[in-house]
Amino acid sequence: MSTTTATSPPTWDDLGNESQPQNIPASMLTSVERFVRRFSVLPDAAYLTAAIWTIATHTAKSFDCFPYLALFSPAKRCGKTRLLEVLDQLVSNPWRGTAPSPAALYRMLSQGPTLLLDEVEMFSRKDKSEATQTLLAVLNAGHRKGATIPRCDGPKHTLKYFPVYGPKAFAVIGRLPDTLTDRSIVVTLQRRAPEQKIERFLTSRAAADAKPIRDSVATFVKQNQASITQAYTRLMANDLAFLEDRDADLWMPLFSVCSVAAPERMTDLKRSAVLLSAAKAGDDANESLPLKLLTDIRAVWPEGRDRCDTATLIELLKQLEESPWGEYELTPRKLARLLRPFEVAARVMRVSDALRVRGYDRTELFPVIERYVGLESVTCVTSQ
Repeated sequence: MSTTTATSPPTWDDLGNESQPQNIPASMLTSVERFVRRFSVLPDAAYLTAAIWTIATHTAKSFDCFPYLALFSPAKRCGKTRLLEVLDQLVSNPWRGTAPSPAALYRMLSQGPTLLLDEVEMFSRKDKSEATQTLLAVLNAGHRKGATIPRCDGPKHTLKYFPVYGPKAFAVIGRLPDTLTDRSIVVTLQRRAPEQKIERFLTSRAAADAKPIRDSVATFVKQNQASITQAYTRLMANDLAFLEDRDADLWMPLFSVCSVAAPERMTDLKRSAVLLSAAKAGDDANESLPLKLLTDIRAVWPEGRDRCDTATLIELLKQLEESPWGEYELTPRKLARLLRPFEVAARVMRVSDALRVRGYDRTELFPVIERYVGLESVTCVTSQ
């Protein structure tokens, strides 16, 4: 009688430790990373990330979803456009530009390009045009494999489903709408300091230098497609437990490629993923006023107390340095309104036999804080 031994799924650390396929260009990933460094100044965690994202665009169809790359900056001349120009030389089937019309975008995406969109601040405006809203709807759908947009096409207005899945990168001053940010690996660029030297970008020379690198990437992907798919399947079973669920989905294609192309860099990529995801989470918490409130309540809640009356909580919030709550003129009514979507409400609390006040209970408030912003402070990593 035969017996079967149960086996557990591989751990994250197992990836990259198996025998590797042959014909992998040992210096391919290093070449891509060096090319990016020649012309761009990024946060330390972003160089490897950008390089592997670039390689992964050549095999995006291998994955159930593909992360967008969002390049944020606080002002002009921080290098966003330059980085798009650099990526344009290396990614699969690039299209770089600004604000294509919806009709052009449908047809363009059906050809499977890597979309490199610059100056997309229009997506964050409150008074979006109908065309901008349509573009945003297309991009919101396009990070999942199989996503389509139905449109009437041709003189007979025939219903046609346009595929919209594929790699996309965005450059923007400020931020993107939350829907796009949630689908993105976010890199925040800063204006480079005088001592941070980079090469002058000349398109013709850069294109000549990039061609053998891009050809090497294409050859690698063609020869190792099956290994990348197998790595992705293992990751899907194992998950990236050190990241939140949505971020884990976004980073899986990059870890799959890295585990085949450069398994010795998996730990470096893990560090980059944790840092960039933490920075993104911190920015999200600061951007949304209700999430900012939860973050600040976490910071000021009186230690060891299960309850805090409303007046005391508001006073503590207003005392925070760089806090918006004084300028916002936070009142009990405004505080209640901001917490209402989280289903948290003030309760009547007994202070003494003769005095009762309204306030908040830690047992109701802190599970919400943990769910939305976490119980630990997040350190942002946005520059070198």
